[in-house]
Amino acid sequence: MSIPTPPPDGNDRKEPLQPSESGARDAWSLRIATVSGIPIRLHFTFLLIVTWLAVAGIGRGGIGSALFMLGVFLCVALHELGHSLVAQRYGYKVRDIVLYPIGGVASIEGTPRPRHELWIALAGPAVNVVIALLLAAYLAATGGFAALESAAALADPAQRAQRMAVLTQNDLALSLLVANVFLVVFNMAPAFPMDGGRVLRAALALKIGRPQATRIAAAIGQMLAIAFGILGFLNGNFFWMLIAVFVYFGAGQEAQAEQSRAVVEGAAVGAAMVREFQTLNVGDSLRRASEVLLATHQQDFPVTHGEEVVGVLPRNALLRGLAQQGESAYVSEVMLRDVLFARQTDPLEDLLTRADGVQRAPVLVMEGERLVGMLTVENLMEFLTLRQIATTRDEQQQDGR
Repeated sequence: MSIPTPPPDGNDRKEPLQPSESGARDAWSLRIATVSGIPIRLHFTFLLIVTWLAVAGIGRGGIGSALFMLGVFLCVALHELGHSLVAQRYGYKVRDIVLYPIGGVASIEGTPRPRHELWIALAGPAVNVVIALLLAAYLAATGGFAALESAAALADPAQRAQRMAVLTQNDLALSLLVANVFLVVFNMAPAFPMDGGRVLRAALALKIGRPQATRIAAAIGQMLAIAFGILGFLNGNFFWMLIAVFVYFGAGQEAQAEQSRAVVEGAAVGAAMVREFQTLNVGDSLRRASEVLLATHQQDFPVTHGEEVVGVLPRNALLRGLAQQGESAYVSEVMLRDVLFARQTDPLEDLLTRADGVQRAPVLVMEGERLVGMLTVENLMEFLTLRQIATTRDEQQQDGR
C-alpha cells in the first residue's frame, strides 16, 4: 500500500486565517477587471439577462435596452468601487465586487469603526453624484436638455421600445443621468442593507454604540420595507414589492449578524473550539473512516500525514466517496485540501465577519505545528447560544437593580 504524499503547498496553508482565493461564488461569476487589487466580477445571471435583452429584442429596442443596462451597471460598479477604495484607505481588505441583476455587492472584510463606516457608506452615492454632474455638464454642452421629451418617451411603455431602437447619445446620457439620480436617492434611504441605513447606523453608533444603533437602524429599515411592500401591492408594482422583500430580510440579517458579533466580542477561537477529536491518516481507507464516523459524534475529521495536517474529511465528502469510489478508496482521494487554520488566540469575531470564515468550517486550530482543536459550525452555535444566555441574564440582573 502506497502512502500519498502531502501537497507541495501544504505548509503554506498553515498560515493562520488566510482567505481562500477560490469559492463557490467565484464559480458562478466572471472576472472582468481588477482595480486596486480588487477583482470585479459579473454574476452569470447578469450575463444571461443582458444576452436575452440583446438577442430577444433585436429590432425592437433590445440593443438599446442592453446598452442602457450595461451603462447602469457600469455606474453601479463605480459606486461599489467608491465604497471599496475608501475601505482600503482605512485599511480594510476588500475581497471582490460582484455585479448581480439587482445591483452590486462589495465584500469588505472586518467590522469598520463607526467613523470609517460613515465615510465608506457615503462614498458610493458620492460617486453617482459625480457621474450625474458629469452627464449633466455633457448634456448642457451638447444641447441635450432641449430634448427632455426623450425622457418622457423612455418612461412611456408604449414608446420605449421604439425609442430604444434608435437610441441617440443624448438619449442614453439623459437616461443614465436619471438612473444615477435614482441610485443616489434610493441608496440613501435610511434602511439596511442600503447605504442610507449604514450611514444612519454609523451616525447613531458614534453616540449610543454599535449594537443599539444597529437595532434601531434595522427596525427603521424593516418599517420602510413594509411601507414599500404596501405601496407596491396597491400600485401593482412588482419591482417595489421585490425591493421590499430584499430590504426587510437584509435588515433582519444585519441585525442578527451584529447580535452575533456583539456576543463574541472579546472572545478568542480557543474558547469555542473542540479539544477532543479523532483524526484520520491519508492512508486510511474509507471503510476505516466510516467506522470512526459511526463510533463517534464527530462530523469532520482532520487528516494527517505523519505529524503534518494536510486536509479535512467532512461527513458529506466521506459519504460521497463511499458511493462513488467504494470502501477501499483512500481518505486522501476524497479529503478537502483547502483548509482554514487559526490560532487559539485569534479573535473569534474575525471568523464571523470574514467572507470565507464560518462557511469553510471546520477551522483547524494550531499551536505551532501541532493540531490542538477544531471549530465546527455546531459547537460555534452552541458557544454563541451559551454566551447569549449569559449576556441576557446579566442585562436582566442590571435592569433589576
